[in-house]
Formats: sequence, C-alpha cells, structure tokens
Amino acid sequence: MIIPTVSQAAHLAACLGALRHAHADSPTPPDVIVVLNGADTAVRDVAHAASGVRIVDSPTNRGFAGGCHLGVRSSVAPFIAFLNDDVLVSPGWLEPLLQTMAERPRAGAVGPRVIGGDGLVQEVGSIIWRDGTTRPFGRGTSRASLAWRWRRRVDYCSACALLVRREAWDAVGGFDEQYHPAYYEDVDFCLALDLVGLEVWVDPRSEVIHAESASSSSHFKQFLFARHHQRLVLQRGALLESRVAAPTEAAHVPLAEAAAVARLEGTGPRVLVVDDRVPSHGIGSGFDRMADMLHGLADCGARVRVLPTELEARFVPSLAGAGIAVVDGGDEAFEREVGASDVVIVSRPNNARRACTLFERLPPERRPRLVYDAEALYHRRLLRQAGLADDDATASLLRTQAAAWLEAEIAIAGCADEIVCVSRDEAAFFEAHGARRVRVMTPWLCRAAPTEASLAGRADIAFVAGWLAGASSPNGDALEWFVTEVLPLVVAEVPWARVRVTGSLPAPLDRFEGMHLHAEGFVPDLADFYRRVRVAIAPLRFGAGVKLKTVEALQYGVPVVATTVGAEGLEGLQGEVIAVHDDAVAFAAAVVARLRDVDTWRAHRAAIDRAMAGVPTSTDWAAWLVDTTMEGADVRHPV
Repeated sequence: MIIPTVSQAAHLAACLGALRHAHADSPTPPDVIVVLNGADTAVRDVAHAASGVRIVDSPTNRGFAGGCHLGVRSSVAPFIAFLNDDVLVSPGWLEPLLQTMAERPRAGAVGPRVIGGDGLVQEVGSIIWRDGTTRPFGRGTSRASLAWRWRRRVDYCSACALLVRREAWDAVGGFDEQYHPAYYEDVDFCLALDLVGLEVWVDPRSEVIHAESASSSSHFKQFLFARHHQRLVLQRGALLESRVAAPTEAAHVPLAEAAAVARLEGTGPRVLVVDDRVPSHGIGSGFDRMADMLHGLADCGARVRVLPTELEARFVPSLAGAGIAVVDGGDEAFEREVGASDVVIVSRPNNARRACTLFERLPPERRPRLVYDAEALYHRRLLRQAGLADDDATASLLRTQAAAWLEAEIAIAGCADEIVCVSRDEAAFFEAHGARRVRVMTPWLCRAAPTEASLAGRADIAFVAGWLAGASSPNGDALEWFVTEVLPLVVAEVPWARVRVTGSLPAPLDRFEGMHLHAEGFVPDLADFYRRVRVAIAPLRFGAGVKLKTVEALQYGVPVVATTVGAEGLEGLQGEVIAVHDDAVAFAAAVVARLRDVDTWRAHRAAIDRAMAGVPTSTDWAAWLVDTTMEGADVRHPV
C-alpha cells in the first residue's frame, strides 16, 4: 500500500489510523509504505511515530507519480493499493477489490466508491469523454443513493484510492511522471491499460472517504488541470476518438452517461426483473430462488437490473458484486426501465398485472419480451387456506380473494409472451388458459451443496422458514400444527428432541419457544446449520409451488419429512427421497425414526445422494437465457 505525502500531517495521521482500525483483525495486514515526498517536519514526525509502517524518504517532492514510483520500487507485492494521505478507508474495503482482481483476470486496476468529506458521493468510477475531459459517475448524490452502485467496467477510477495489479503497472510503466506534480496521471494510466488490452473496474462494495484536493489550492489545481488535460489530448488523442462525445447540454448528460456505460458493458440482452422487493438469500418467500435467478442471468452475460415495487430499494452487496443494478423509483422508473429493456421478467401476479397494463399501451415494435415468473399459483394457495379456516366468514373472504387472483392469473396467461413455472402441475394451469409458451424449471438452488454424510454432530429437527408474511403465513400455520399436533408425539419417544427454527418468530408464535423449540434468528451460514441437524421438516398445510425449504434441505443432504403440500411439485422424489405424511401420528413416527434409527437415517441420506446426483450445478435460467438469445438477435419481439 503506497501513500505519498508532503504537508498534510493531520490527514496522514487520520489515514494511518483508519488503516490500522480497518485491518486490526487481519491475520496478514497489508504492507504500508509511506513515501515522504519532500515532506515537512510535521509529516515526518507522524510517519515515524506510526507503527507497522515502512518509510521511503525522498528529500525532494517528486510529485504524485514520482512518489508512487518510489513506493512501488520498495514493494514486491502482486497487488499495489495507492492511497492519498487524505483518504480514510473503512473496514472490509480491500476484500472486494481483491475479489474483483481474482474474478476478472483482465482487470489492471479497480477502484472503490469514493465519498466526500461532506457525505456526498465523489465518484463511482468515471467517464473519459472524447475531448479528454472526465465526469465522475454519481457525483453529488447522497451516500444512500443506489445510482451506479454495482460492479462494472469504467473508463477510469481516481488514484486517490486505486488497487493495481503489479503486472499491469509494469506493462505500461506506471504513472507518467510528466504529469508533475499531480492530476491526470491516473486518467493517462487507465488509458494506457486500455492500449495493452487491460480493463479498469469499479467495485462499490468497497467504500472510502476522500477529503479531495486537501493538498493543493483551487487556483493551482485549475492550472494543473488545464495543463495536464492538454498533455493528455496530445498523447492519447487517437485513443480518445473511441470515447463517447461529451454532452453539450445538461439535459443530454443522462443519455451520454448511458452511452459511456454501454460501450463497456457487453452486448448481452438487457433484462429487467420486477419483484416486490430486492431479492437476497436468506429471507424466504421465494426470494432465495429469485436471487439465484439473478446471479444465473448475470453470469451468462445478461445486463440485469432489479426494480422492487412494494418495498424500498436497497443495496445488496452480493447483487452489486455480480454487476446487477438495483433501480429506485416508482411508476416513472418502471416505464423508463421497461422501455430500455429487451426482456422483462415479472414475478408475482400483482406486478404482472401492472406490467400487462403498461404493455397494452406499447406499440409492438417497442415491446420487450414479457416473461412471467410463476413462483406459485396465488389463487390455489388461498383456496387451500380457506379450506383450513376456522369460521365461515374467514373462509368466504379467502375464497373471494382467491377468485380475484384466479382472474389475474388467467389474464397473465393471455398477456405474457412466456411463463416460467416451478412444477408441471402449475404449468398445466397456464396452458389450459391459453398461455403461448410455458416452461418448467425446478428451483434447485445454486448455493446449496451436500453436507457430510455423517451423523456426527447432528441432533436436531430443522424448520427453515422466512417470516416476512407473519404468523398467518403458510409457515406460521405449519409451525403451529407441528408444535401442537406432532411435536408432543415426537418428544414422547425422543425426550431430547428439539426443533431449530430459522428467523425470529413473530407473535403469537414466539410462545412456542422453550426447551423443545429454539428460534435461531438470522442464520448467515445455512451450510453450517444443515450440518448440525438430523432431519428437516416441511409440515405445510396450504401454499402453492415447489417449497424451497424442501429443495434446499435435499440439496444439503438432510432427510426431509413433509406433508403433501410441503412436497408439492417434487412428485418424482416423494417416498424414498422425501417422506410424505399428512397425518400427525405418521408424520411424528417418520421424524422419530430419523432421529433415533441410524439405519433409517443412512438409507434416507443414500437415497437423497442418488437423487441429487442429477441436479444441475447452475441455474436453469442460464439455459433459458441461451435459448432466448438463440431465438433471434432482436429479443424484443414476442415469441
């Protein structure tokens, strides 16, 4: 890590303090090299007083580029991080940058999201316009903004905080010392990387705070900018011709920014995914499956954007790291994003109904392909719930709601260009109501892998559930039925039996917590959780679609006892691979056998291993995207 410094002692002290804090728990903290670049006495005192710092001393100020060269010559590290002395790093800032280098072998440099001392964004990477001027992405926006907050290629990143591959540095000769004392050497460096076929990336999962220009006056900075911009144009004019022209009016900036992004992001189809909330792993309600789908599409080259309709958009690091953009906004954003997309994938009927209304207004030549992601039949779920209702009024209300969802799902069958279902049975519903094209994709999860086929350390019953829908959800009803009807029978045979429930139980379900039931809260490592349980349960009495808790447990190699609803859509696995019982006594006996009988457990695990051997290791959405692309270059036209 190279920090050139001249005269800002307070900034240097803060910079080194932030580095110490950020890497305090690291088993291998980075090698920090402070280059005293003709530094004054106060700066020298700070540097020499700092622990764990190597010092390279130059009696004269060799400028930013020259100081960096001195530091690099004192290091043999394969990656070099350059930091201004007025930058404060945050814990975990370096790992995403190193991850990008590992995953993008052509990346010569990668920068973080840079926040100013005022709390506003300074840049999330930058554009180099054709005339050699630059524009930082996101400058002046709120720190909470989602604008440009996903990993992607850019023209350049500021060297105030920049991780550089040593091979790339050597290939282009590092920063050009003609840009003395500072400014534009980083722009020139990134252009030089492009000339030798290397790339510049920004990873906004990493964030630093930059005081900006603390080391020079505004007048001197303006002079240096003008002089060094002229030098850049003279040296790199031919390469600049391939860049996007700088907008001449403020109104043209968004289009010019979009063109600059499009120049570097590839040619994969533009896919807009619409759901109630931003999907992420571990929150249940089908969002784990949706998160897998997003990653699968991005891995295959699609340019993916996510637009949540019910809950506020939020930053999800795993999505940002996959290059997936999250769009914030209401109806205006919805219409804008639809218009800029090749394919629109809509999940849940409330969102599909809205999309169909919009699509009806679009002329055929402006219509993206509309794909409905039918993660479940909503009307079927409500009808099943009505059948379990305790009173006629509740049952009548649920049937009325089911009728409304049935009407919506029939309308979707006639509107969507394609419908993706999780089971053959639900696909048949859409086919019967005139859907043009229906595809079935069993929702195998990409992140799940078999745990050890051993009973060592396994002792409990797992109920993996999300609680977004509260106690009245299918999960709430399932847990109440299991605890009141089944668990007493299990405990009578196995006194040490305990149910471990993921998440925090909503009231009134929290009354069940005690000796035989423990709420785990959020479980960050499901593999470790499944490694410690002996049997998983899916005791659902109503719902629709394939239950991800059942799929997930099988993929982790844990024997599953389920109701018919809990095993729905997995008919080929019912019996030997999934023990299916709707009667409380039979359900309890199946759980007891797997808790107490070693041979039963091992036979069940062996059956799971045989069945899971044929499960794809990548999401079926990857194959879907290939099919979509092969059907024609212009995917905007309906099938």
